[in-house]
Amino acid sequence: MLRDHSRESLLLTPAEAAALLHRDVAELRQWRAQNIGPTFHDLGRGLIRYARESVIEEAAKTSAR
Repeated sequence: MLRDHSRESLLLTPAEAAALLHRDVAELRQWRAQNIGPTFHDLGRGLIRYARESVIEEAAKTSAR
């Protein structure tokens, strides 16, 4: 059976992810280079997207600190 998914995208732009994490886009860029932070996908030609679920999990971890 199909589940009713919200209209929210499963992938977020770096700006959307940064806003949810209360971080700068530049900091997310540094995290990618260090292979830390939320799961991201490089779709080519500089197109980066973050997995929404991973961003939400990262936000929960950083708010618990």
